[in-house]
Amino acid sequence: MTLIADRYELGESIGTGGMSDVYAATDTALGRTVAIKMLKLDMARDESFRERFRREAQNSARLNHPNIVAVFDTGETTIDGLEVPYIVMEIVHGRNLRDIVREDGPLTPHAAAEFMLPVTTALQASHDAGIIHRDIKPANIMVTNMGEVKVMDFGIARALDDATSAMTQTSAVIGTAQYLSPEQARGKPADGRSDIYALGCVMYEAVTGTPPFEGESPFAVAYQHVQEDPVPPSEHISGLAENEAVNIDAVILTAMAKHPADRYQTATEMAEDLRRLMRGSVTQAARTHLAYNQPAQDRGTYQDATIVSGSAVAARPVEVLPEEDDAWYADEPAASRYAEHRRANEKTSGASWMQWVAALLGLVLAGTMAYMAYNFFTDSGGRGFGLQETLVEVPELAGMTRAEAVSTLEGMGLQVALSDTPSPDVPRGEVLGTNPTAGSQLRPGTLVTVSVSSGRELTDVPDVTGLNPQDAAAALADADLELNTQLRSEFSEDVPEGEIISQNPVAGAQLSKGSQVSVVVSKGHERVTVPSLVGMDVNQASAMLTSMDLRAAITEVDSEKPEGEVVAAAGENTDVETGTAIELRVSNGMLMRMVDIGRMNPREADDALRRAGWRGRLIAGPTVPTGAAVDQGLIGHQSVEPGQTIRRDQEIRYNLWEFDPLALLPRG
Repeated sequence: MTLIADRYELGESIGTGGMSDVYAATDTALGRTVAIKMLKLDMARDESFRERFRREAQNSARLNHPNIVAVFDTGETTIDGLEVPYIVMEIVHGRNLRDIVREDGPLTPHAAAEFMLPVTTALQASHDAGIIHRDIKPANIMVTNMGEVKVMDFGIARALDDATSAMTQTSAVIGTAQYLSPEQARGKPADGRSDIYALGCVMYEAVTGTPPFEGESPFAVAYQHVQEDPVPPSEHISGLAENEAVNIDAVILTAMAKHPADRYQTATEMAEDLRRLMRGSVTQAARTHLAYNQPAQDRGTYQDATIVSGSAVAARPVEVLPEEDDAWYADEPAASRYAEHRRANEKTSGASWMQWVAALLGLVLAGTMAYMAYNFFTDSGGRGFGLQETLVEVPELAGMTRAEAVSTLEGMGLQVALSDTPSPDVPRGEVLGTNPTAGSQLRPGTLVTVSVSSGRELTDVPDVTGLNPQDAAAALADADLELNTQLRSEFSEDVPEGEIISQNPVAGAQLSKGSQVSVVVSKGHERVTVPSLVGMDVNQASAMLTSMDLRAAITEVDSEKPEGEVVAAAGENTDVETGTAIELRVSNGMLMRMVDIGRMNPREADDALRRAGWRGRLIAGPTVPTGAAVDQGLIGHQSVEPGQTIRRDQEIRYNLWEFDPLALLPRG
């Protein structure tokens, strides 16, 4: 019997996880059955794992909600000279959602909504306490034998106010790939809406029997969360009415929106829609995404409605079920009257506005015509009626800049057109002359073409893409052009490093000789720094590499580390090109330390080895004579010395002592 903290009597193992084991136990002080979660011994040697375990205890202890597994106590106990942290929790008898769906089949939309509702209230309580779960999945949602729903395992939960801690920064991508939000897959900070995304994935699986995304590897699934749209869940469910299909798609796909701002912003918002879904009413998600063209005669039917859920779109007539508390239907007559009144006001105000504008334009037109008539029929001396033309003289513009020439002519009421003309003598941008020439008498509004020097003679721009800057400069020099020395650089997946990706102006354009051509030079494939991955779970490490556009190449190796833990990663803290495969050496958990089985009988030795995780075979060898009768039948020799590294399936040989009185006689 093992007693922890002089209070908890440890019983049988009832579960195990990546970093901890769970045991049934009896609280001797209160006489109740509890569950004790203990950090695995191998991980208890690592301060980072101990700190993470303590953080789980702190996070869980801050939460007091009927739908969250309660934490009663926490502490540390000494095992083999090592301080091992533990958490005392309520024990939950029942099944998790994963087992329910696998054994009983998918839930109906109504049953799924009823199932998820307590989860949303638990998450809201967690978020209100400043804690996000970050690993919502079917295995972490339990249903007790009494029908209560419990959210469990806050092992990777993070308090919202510890974003700057070293542990958080080095654990950016944590969670189960099939329920990982896009921002977590990218290694971005998670918030409460990340839990809502995961819950949307869980509800998708609950009603369809399959996760929204599946792939050959965790990073393939993580990629789909970021880049691909899920098939609307209604397509996997037969026998749904149109309004039921719209409702279930809207709720799930809103929760699973790629961008957090497009999801339910709180778990409470999702809970409200789940209640509507349970009673067959129109959900807020469906209402938000429905675009109505024209209502039908029946107040409950809207034709040509289109629902947009996340990124999925379904255009179809939707029969909307009435609900008692929905003003959307109750106020329809008033809304119709308001719309008619608004249209009438728009017509009246529109007509009034147009009348005022027409009157004003009439006055302006009358004044303009009177002025033009006066000028037309009055001679220059003011002696009665005659014909007079007002002409302007084109000034000398040669030597002016382009802008000065345009300003001068437009100020005289003339229209301007510009023409670039090569000139070996006149600097680029200066005016060469006009057409009509300077001194010409023109009516206002006449078009004057201004010839502007483009510098030296025009030349065709050669194609320098694919060349290095040195070769490009030579090619441009052959065309009497220059390479702009201000080189821009960009990453490119197609153009090798050092070669030109693009140019401005493009090849074939005409440019004055002596002009410069700008280019963009390839920096090659984008490079990223391989993060430190040792100690992480292989799924988490793979997801992190995927978020950085890297690939994971997994090799299993013999190690004492827990199965699935990364024990080595190639190229850590070095820069590599995106798309590079990073070799991850992952422990198969097959190594352990040999136990001292001396002076045990074979059965005791076998039990001691089994408890240490060994699963091989004990093989008896020849007996060893001894003069001590008390050693009869005990192990006197073992083939592997205590503390040496062995495989968990390795055969262990031993020799038993056999009492022999002759062994007491002196030799000789």
